[in-house]
Amino acid sequence: MGLEGVDGVLESEKYIQLKKEAHEVLRQATPLSHTSLAAIYAEAENCYQKPVGLADILGIEGFAEAKKRVSKHVLNFNHHYGLDGWDYAIAGGCGLFAAMLDLLCVSPPLKPTVAFSQRVDGIFNQFVQQVFNKLIPPDLSKALSAANPIGAPDSSTIFDLIEAPDKALNPTNHRLRSLAHDPILGIIIGIWDMRHNTCTIVVDGKILSIPSTKDKMWPRIPSNAQVFSSAINSQPSIFQLIGRMFGHLLSDVNAPSGNGNRGMGLPAPFMALLRMLENIPVGDSSFGKQIEWMYVNGYDFRQFTATSMPMLIMEVLMRVFYVGKQMKKYGATFGETLCDTMPTRINPRFRMMLALAYGTSSAVNAGKMYVTGNILNANYASWMGFAWNGFHALKWSLLDKHLKLWEGIERAEIDRLEGLVLKLDELEKRAEQLPV
Repeated sequence: MGLEGVDGVLESEKYIQLKKEAHEVLRQATPLSHTSLAAIYAEAENCYQKPVGLADILGIEGFAEAKKRVSKHVLNFNHHYGLDGWDYAIAGGCGLFAAMLDLLCVSPPLKPTVAFSQRVDGIFNQFVQQVFNKLIPPDLSKALSAANPIGAPDSSTIFDLIEAPDKALNPTNHRLRSLAHDPILGIIIGIWDMRHNTCTIVVDGKILSIPSTKDKMWPRIPSNAQVFSSAINSQPSIFQLIGRMFGHLLSDVNAPSGNGNRGMGLPAPFMALLRMLENIPVGDSSFGKQIEWMYVNGYDFRQFTATSMPMLIMEVLMRVFYVGKQMKKYGATFGETLCDTMPTRINPRFRMMLALAYGTSSAVNAGKMYVTGNILNANYASWMGFAWNGFHALKWSLLDKHLKLWEGIERAEIDRLEGLVLKLDELEKRAEQLPV
């Protein structure tokens, strides 16, 4: 090999060595110097002696960009939660349709003194009568009542109670006044009363649990330790009590009176609690007394079921039209839109529509009661739906909507800032690799 070849090899090895040294230098990160937050804050105070607004910090372009982002978020929020013309049309149309069904197909209840088999008026009333008479005939009601005694919660006179106020309850109204007979609250309150040998009733606008003279549904725990275990085992379990309460409530739904008349079944849900509104005047009476008058004149759970049918049809139609509109107009998927109408995860937009629909049907029902002069024409299901959905719609409009809007804006801005911080961290890592 000549001298030129030797020189070439040496230069190549020298180049490789320099390259390795350069790589070693690049692999050794050099931490960047950081300025403390206190120093940054002090520098800002020196530069800006007077109070600084957001526009001064962001600048004209930055402020305009931030305003544009907020406006875009508000637009998307209204698109998802705001009602459009179709929503108002669906809610109002379905509410009027339900009101028409109530006018044409629902009649006031028969008096409890009529014969059990007497045909009721109204298409929906007749349907409910046929279904109840087929599912729970008198002989089944009697068998269920005998198999599921509940003791104290089924007290029917003040003589069954200890130191009860005068006219606290009687055989005519005891199912209304005893909260253990409420179709929804009855299971919980009934179990409480059975365990404590009390009867929970509404008296003068107050809820009272009054001890009963009726025997408990199981023997008292004796003091003798030898039989303590057997006494415990003789007490019904919570599941047995639930079954007993359910069976007893079922026996009262369509039970005829002792004379074989239509009688009074269970009250409508929460009807007993409405008696607490004794101080609200209604003409020469009060709201609580009007509720009791309705019940003793035949407005029970069977009538509530009849009034629920127009509301059930209305809710089904609303969901069909709403899902169709969302899919056609906005390209939403069927499953996502249907889930937005489910009670467990209902979209506030659809909740507002329900409040409007129930409000429409209730307004027409108020006119029906005024024209006929008969409070028994009240559609309890419509008013209850209006109260429930109206409360949530009002809460959404006054509070939740604003909280959710600004929560979303805050979350979007925080995510944006976190993205900027991640980019800065990446730039810092890359800068630390640069040679000093």
